[in-house]
Amino acid sequence: MAKRKMKKQSSKAGKTKVKRSGFWRRYALPGLLLFALPFLLYATTRTFGYVLDDVLVLSENNFVKKGLAGIGDIFTTDSFTGYLGEQRELVAGARYRPLSIATFAVEYAFYGLNPGNSHLINVLLYSLTGLLIFRLLAILIPGKKGQAWYERLPFWIALLFVLHPIHTEVVANIKGRDEILVLLLSLSTLYFSLRYAKQQSWFALLLSGGLFLLALLAKENAVTFLAVIPLSIYLFTKAELKTVAISVLPLLLSFGLYLGIRVNAVGYLYNPGLVVSGIMNDPYVETSVAEKYATITYTLGQYLKLLVFPHPLTHDYYPYQVPILSWGDWRVLVSLAANLVLLGWGIRSFRKQSIPAWSILFYFSTLSIVSNIVISVGAPMNERFVYVSSLGFCTLWAYLFLVRLPAWQSQLTWAKQAGLGILLVTALAYAGKTYERLPAWKDAMSLNRAAIKVSTNSARANSYMAYSLYQRGLQEQGAQQLATYQEALPYVNRALEIYPEYSDALTCKGGLLGGLYQQNRDLDQLLEGFYEILSARHVNFIDQYMVYLNGREDGQRLARFYHRAGYELMGKQQKQYALALQYLNYGLEVSPDNVTLLEDLAEVHALAGNTGQAQQMARRALQLNPQSERARAILQ
Repeated sequence: MAKRKMKKQSSKAGKTKVKRSGFWRRYALPGLLLFALPFLLYATTRTFGYVLDDVLVLSENNFVKKGLAGIGDIFTTDSFTGYLGEQRELVAGARYRPLSIATFAVEYAFYGLNPGNSHLINVLLYSLTGLLIFRLLAILIPGKKGQAWYERLPFWIALLFVLHPIHTEVVANIKGRDEILVLLLSLSTLYFSLRYAKQQSWFALLLSGGLFLLALLAKENAVTFLAVIPLSIYLFTKAELKTVAISVLPLLLSFGLYLGIRVNAVGYLYNPGLVVSGIMNDPYVETSVAEKYATITYTLGQYLKLLVFPHPLTHDYYPYQVPILSWGDWRVLVSLAANLVLLGWGIRSFRKQSIPAWSILFYFSTLSIVSNIVISVGAPMNERFVYVSSLGFCTLWAYLFLVRLPAWQSQLTWAKQAGLGILLVTALAYAGKTYERLPAWKDAMSLNRAAIKVSTNSARANSYMAYSLYQRGLQEQGAQQLATYQEALPYVNRALEIYPEYSDALTCKGGLLGGLYQQNRDLDQLLEGFYEILSARHVNFIDQYMVYLNGREDGQRLARFYHRAGYELMGKQQKQYALALQYLNYGLEVSPDNVTLLEDLAEVHALAGNTGQAQQMARRALQLNPQSERARAILQ
């Protein structure tokens, strides 16, 4: 009898063990569905190329092109150094995200530059993220006994997440791997922190610390999980505060180690004294404090809107697609009210309703660091910024219709079916929008054409559209090239209308004007366009092009341009004496005996404090024209 009893108990223990370790066996079908859907949706990305910042982190990154030998450089320098060749102070706090760049170096070592394979790896990592969300939330929200998998909250949260169209930028843009990795690794950290809290596994605690360090090396916003992880343990387990504190300890140690690595690589932690030039690196550099935070509040409302109704989507929210607003604007006030109501709900339900509390506080915690409230992130908003935070939204959305709706309408037998129906419609709509959005990411031209339909008020989107057309025109000839340049010109003019000092747009316009000149030989149109550009900002391209024109075009017309641009504009108006002298000397190359230019040079040299050169030019002018009053005035 005793042996039989022991055998029975042993059998029960074995069954329990199988049950505990058989999650994926029990949920093979939903697991397969969650894993396969991203591959089905994003299959076309296998044929896509490099776009946007892919050149910075991959295709034109010199450290990546060293393969495995470049990994040391990647981890010991700013993330822009491999592309720029040196560290430049472009944004406060620099950029240090070496892990994703290191994965690109490993890829390069195996098969060189192959965008299709890089896209495939992004999709694989995204699929794994969906599976991890399902597994992790099944621990946090186990559900009721006897529920089918399609009635369980973790499945619907993971499904909405992998289908959400706002993620297309992260998955379809190879550079988005840093976002994918940071969520995948941060959630893995949370998983093992929970394992420790529930089972007191010191090995799990050690793993959590290592994974968190990797998450931080993927992207800085992993730091928000220092709040998310203790919040999750507190809300979903019965762990004591001591256990919660111990679970955070390895994360703090990893964070300290990360800071040391980062400072060693970049040279500093944060540089608040860095003067950021131009609204493309800091959209609020020219606004008041009140306007800045009113506009930021508006963007927080836009994020909520895009999470609920992801249309229209664009990769470009640069100035001034997001308008600078004041606190009196109704859009700001509506956004403020919506976010305060949502945050209030999260705080109010903290003790009683763990799911809405967790989802809302997760959302705001992870969004905080990319919201421009804490630090400037270089852009008013971006869809990729809300990638991590969208998990909080998906959790709340699924909860509302799978749990809250049936609870509110418990007397109605169809409430549960209605909730499932709403979630199914949402999932299908998300999948359809994702499928519709994906072709935009095929190449630079398709992306810019898609963006310009939405981001009509973005100087950057208009400039990039013009530049894509300019690049295409370089491959064409004759009437086709002329038509392409003429198509591009309105876009670059629109960019400069929005932001007159935008250097990239000014350079692009200079190139377009040069291309048009090659076709129509209209020198007057070219020089007038160059003058308009120089009136806004000096552009090196024009210097180079003027050298090209010297000796090829009518010297007298060029001399008149040099007088107007060099003397009247740069010398008298802008007081850029070095540039004025440069352009006036260009003029002397084509018209050595031009008295007006000699007088101009004499006067500008005098204004610059170059007395000897001023007198020399004045004497040359008098030799050619003894009646020159300007020359006499300088010599007196």
